[in-house]
Amino acid sequence: MVRPPAVQHVLSIPARLDASVTATGAGIGIAMIDSDFIVHPDIVQPSSRIRRYVDATTGTESAMPPSEPSARHWHGTMTACTAAGNGYLSNGMYTSLAPEAHLVLIRTMHENGRIPTETIVRALDWLKDHAREYQVRVVNISVYADEIDQSTAHPVTQRVEQLTAMGIVVVAAAGNNSSAAIRPPASAPSAITVGGLDDNNSLFVDEARLYDSTFGITALGIQKPDVIAPAIWLAAPLLPDTPEQRQAAALCALDAVDDAMLTSCATALAEHTSLPNDIGDAADLREAVTKAIRASSIVSPHYKMVDGTSFAAPIVASIAAQLLSIDPSLSPVDVKHILMSTARPLSGHAHTRQGSGVVQQTEAVDIVVAGCGLPAVPCDVAS
Repeated sequence: MVRPPAVQHVLSIPARLDASVTATGAGIGIAMIDSDFIVHPDIVQPSSRIRRYVDATTGTESAMPPSEPSARHWHGTMTACTAAGNGYLSNGMYTSLAPEAHLVLIRTMHENGRIPTETIVRALDWLKDHAREYQVRVVNISVYADEIDQSTAHPVTQRVEQLTAMGIVVVAAAGNNSSAAIRPPASAPSAITVGGLDDNNSLFVDEARLYDSTFGITALGIQKPDVIAPAIWLAAPLLPDTPEQRQAAALCALDAVDDAMLTSCATALAEHTSLPNDIGDAADLREAVTKAIRASSIVSPHYKMVDGTSFAAPIVASIAAQLLSIDPSLSPVDVKHILMSTARPLSGHAHTRQGSGVVQQTEAVDIVVAGCGLPAVPCDVAS
């Protein structure tokens, strides 16, 4: 009898969306406004696609982000790879939908772990000044302002509207609390606000349900989110050469060996696994390895499962990059209309929770490829 591995198989983003992957986002810049970033193989190998690194906490910039990871780097690095990673460390398995898009990475998290409104504003102001220089057509914002202010007077919302008027698609994460209020930038009228779908790591549509994301009608009477996208069971990179990544590699190695080799291998890898030292029985050791893998949501030596609308938003940002790479003349209004008009409502769930419904990448791409305009009901692309 073959022992099933403890590492759980996780669907890739293209697989779970049954996506068309002909368009790669080539020539389109995606700006990521997030906590912070590091150099990661999925975005710099075999050649770097990072065009600029901006530190909005200090007002400085450089060619590349840091190479030494710390806690603040994980969120932004994972969203960047979700938007534009090529799955280099997974031999292309955990690729994004826009693996040839280039990136501008903008740090907003301070050393104390906070992301204040004024720093998000500085990040957006930098984009206003430099988006054309770096061919940025899409910005993903998986952070939010301090204030519950849904008016157009809020400085973050003001800048979202200004960027949209400049021809830049702004995608914002809705948030992960269905009891909370929508905050800027997710409340901005022109933003494509993305809520969460729980597809149960399955291709069967009838198993899908809503993720517990933020929703509501803003003070301006606008329903948010606009669409929903996968927000759980997503594979995202571990930060390379960190204790967490080394533990994942060690546990995956133990998961792969047979019981005859397990005890000796566990001893050799003990410093990386945090497994109890007093487990001598192979069956108990196997159970401990399985428990550790599941507790850390490990997918492979380099990836783990993540969840949140922070990761649903960059999926939509990558689709926007695909559409723009096919037809650069599309405006932000066009892109938003295409995504919303092709979205499919999740059966049995209120419109107020999901907006237009689950984003349908293939239908959106087909409409742009066919060049059939922007109808209220998607045109027939079968011909």
